[in-house]
Order: sequence, then structure tokens, then C-alpha cells
Amino acid sequence: MNQLSLLDLLDRPPIEALYKPDQIYESDDPSLFARLTEDARFDRKAGNTDARVFAKYLSAFGNGPSVDGGVLAIGVENDGTLSGCKHLSQDQLSGAESMGHTFCPDGRFVTRRLHIKNKKGEDDFIVLARINYVDDKVVQLTDGTAYERLGQDCRKLTEEKKQEKRIDKGERSFEQEPCGLIYPDDFDMSKISRFSTLLRKNVDSTQDHTTEQILQSAHLARTKGGVLVCNNACALLFARDVQTVFPGAYVHFLRYDGNEAKSGKEYNVIKDRLISGTVIDVIKDTASLIDNNLREFTEFREGKFLTVPEYPRDAWYEMLVNAVVHRSYHIKSAPIFVRMFDNRLEIESPGGFMPQITAENIVGTHRPRNLFLMLALREYGEVRCISEGTRRMVAEMENASLPPPEFKQERMGSLSVLCTLRNNVADRSNSLDSEAYMRLGQAIAFGLTPEERKIVNFVMQHGRMNVSDALRIMKTTRWHTAKRTMDGLVDRGALDRHGTGKARDPHSYYSLHQGVGRESEWLCASSSANWRSWCWSCGFA
Repeated sequence: MNQLSLLDLLDRPPIEALYKPDQIYESDDPSLFARLTEDARFDRKAGNTDARVFAKYLSAFGNGPSVDGGVLAIGVENDGTLSGCKHLSQDQLSGAESMGHTFCPDGRFVTRRLHIKNKKGEDDFIVLARINYVDDKVVQLTDGTAYERLGQDCRKLTEEKKQEKRIDKGERSFEQEPCGLIYPDDFDMSKISRFSTLLRKNVDSTQDHTTEQILQSAHLARTKGGVLVCNNACALLFARDVQTVFPGAYVHFLRYDGNEAKSGKEYNVIKDRLISGTVIDVIKDTASLIDNNLREFTEFREGKFLTVPEYPRDAWYEMLVNAVVHRSYHIKSAPIFVRMFDNRLEIESPGGFMPQITAENIVGTHRPRNLFLMLALREYGEVRCISEGTRRMVAEMENASLPPPEFKQERMGSLSVLCTLRNNVADRSNSLDSEAYMRLGQAIAFGLTPEERKIVNFVMQHGRMNVSDALRIMKTTRWHTAKRTMDGLVDRGALDRHGTGKARDPHSYYSLHQGVGRESEWLCASSSANWRSWCWSCGFA
């Protein structure tokens, strides 16, 4: 078969499944509207459809979640038959071409007629409606109902979903709404005082503003009837008990043994923590917990060992800050999840991507959900990376020779954003877990081959290892070669062998040599936070 040239490929039209709504609307090929699959960007309806149904599409495509909007082909049956519109009465045709606009005045659209041959072979036409996404308000029908386009369905929005969309579109500022707490009784005045001091210092103003004036200037409160009324952003920053207003304003940290979450008898969560408080408390305490559970590796480079982290700190710290700052606090009962697996770190935050943000363009695109909360947090030194965003994450992972961050919008009941950092533990043939390096000592560690380092890392991670385990991570396929390698580590004082001593004992296994690491156990009990990650692995923390 002849190979296609580059010019051949360039001359080919794009795949119809990838057409954007504008490409669909501008097409003059009638058969396209019969062939296309109904999905998030396209639908079809018979010409005699009630105008109220057309209005529903104005709302659904206008509310997204796709910011591209969609196309409705009128005069095409559900099975793709071109029935046309010439047989419609003037009122029916007017209803079609106005898209039932009187029932949905906030809808934004244009229409055009396209000449076709109908199913009888007669000259006819269909009406194409290009419905635009509306980015500044929720598009409702006159009866108050609203829809969004999900796949091939127009799904009715609940009141809660409508409010969430109003917040995302900027029609409603949720963080500016009164929180219901009483100032100053329900607030931590020491934290407010610190914020005021930071703001005075950062602004470098010569005027002597009161604390209340500073809160108002930062859009965290306003005066009503002589009383200071604090808003939701202020509660997230300074409330004594944030959970009285936002029950889900906490982080649920889960550390798993392995690469997948399991349940039942195979339940593999080995650390489960809840971190609550103000957003500053949550960021600091969660960052400390992540830091203490991350591994470090000691790589052998140019004749010496160098310690490198499992993930660059600025990358995972930025991921955490983004989750806390840009989550949807309107979803009051949903927490942020931090899940740590052997091969990746995941952070899931409530609320989907903001309008016009996608997984493809999120890097370098800035559209904060909670603007005033974000601006307030910039005054704090702890939130170091907030202005550098996703570009910084990508650069840090690239500099560490790790895969770029992954962003995904998920729907598990309500929308959430999942960000994932992946490590390269499986490829660290030239590395040792730092606990192994500490326990073995430089003399033994220095003499290990890359495959022996893989074996020691596996033992440190899982506590024990047999020859079959070694076969899976070594390049050899020979059982005896793997066993000889492990026995060699026993002879050099790196591993201990357990079992009957028979050549093919199915119950035999290897563990880290108990004769090394006694001094390291003392180090583990008294070490700084930098070494708590390997303390956790060996069971002392």
C-alpha cells in the first residue's frame, strides 16, 4: 500500500467528530447534518417542534459546560432524515428561526437557511441555529428553569447548580456575600491583626488605617448600619471555626500502600488525616503533612551520592495552593482530597474548571474563582507560588526530569478538578531511597549496582522481597541469576535471608539486614522534618 504524503494528509478535511460548532454551522453540505452524532456541540430537531423546546437549547448550549456553544439543525429528524422546513406554517417557521427567544430572552444565537433536497427529493431548506455560550450570566427560560448540555442531553439545573454557575460566570460573587458570623466575637483577632500588619507593611502607606478599614479595603467586609459585616472570604481567612460556615473546608489526606486505592479486605490506606481550620492553617498543615510523607532518593552521580526529592516542592505546593484557593466553596460540604500513592500524588478539589478554562489551556491561563481570597493570601509569605501558577509547576517537573502535571475535570455527582503529579520511582535504577542510604551506610551503598539499588528500594518500600519479585524488576529472566544477585547482597551485609535454606523454598524471602541501621533508628527518632519521610516508611513515625 502506498504511503500517504504530508501534502495528502494536509489536503484531507478534518474528521467530522472533531468539527467545532462554527465549522458545523458554516458547512453547506446537507448530508453532514444527517451524519453527525448528537453530542455536546450538535443536535437536530424536526421543524414542527414546539418553540419552547428550541428555547431549552438556548439555555443548555448557553450554559455549557463547553464554552464553544453548539449548533441545532431544525428540519432534520432524529434518525437523520432531511424532512425540511418548507411545509411549516409561517408561525411555526417564525418560532424556529427565533429559537423560541421569547421563552429564553437571555439566549444568544444566529440562524441561517440551508438549501437541501428533502426525503421526497423536493427542493427544501433546513434552519441552522448557532447558539453561543453566555459567559456573564446563567441563561434561564422565562419560567425560571435552566439547562446545561451534557453529551447529547439537555439536563435541567437544580437551584444549587444554578447558583454555582452564577458564581463561576461572575454573575454572583459568593465570596462577597455575608458569612453570618458576628464581628469581632466569631473571629480570631490575632490573625486579623497579623493580616493588617502585613498589609500596612506591603502597601507602605503613611496613613494610619484602622483594622476595620483595612478589612473593607481588602473587600473582606463592609459597614451596614454602623456594623461591620464580614463576608465569606473573611470567614475562610479568619473565622475561629470555619466549619460552622463551610463544613467541607478541610483537606482529607490519604496515603495508600501501592498504586491503586483498594477496599474491603484489600483496604490499603495506611495514613488517614483530616486537616481543618482557616485557609492559611489548611495550606500550612497540609504542606507539612505532604512534606513528611514524601520520599527522598539518593542518586549516584559522578562518583558521589546526591539526595533528590520524590517531587519538587514548588510543584506540589503550588498544586495544593491552587486547590485551596480556587476550589468552589459554594459546595459547602465537599472537602479537598489529597491522595498519595507510590507512583503519584493527586489533589482533587470541588468545582469544575472555570468558564473558558480547559485541561488543554489551563497552563498559563489565569481566571480565579475566589479573587479577593486570592488577593488576601498574597500578603502572606507562606503562599509563595500563588502568582506563578501552573507554568511554574510545569517548569519544576521538567527540571526534575518528571512528567508534566496532569489536569482533568471529573463528574462524580458534582464537578471536581483532579491534578496529578507522577514520579519516576520505577525508573530510578541509579537511586536509593534515602532511608536505605542512611541505614546501609555509604560503604555498602557506594558499591551497589543499579539493579541492586532497585532491589534495595523494593525491600525498603515493601519490607520484604522474594526471588520472583526480583525477576519482575530486573532485566534478567533467569531465576538463578536473580537469586544469585540477592544472595550476593546477603553476603555483603545489605540483606537478610529468611527460610529453610532449600534452593526452591516457596516461603523464603529477603529483608534489609538487621545488623545495619541501629544508629539510624536513633536518627529516625530524633531527626528533623526533612527525614520524617523515611521515618514513616520504617514505622517509627
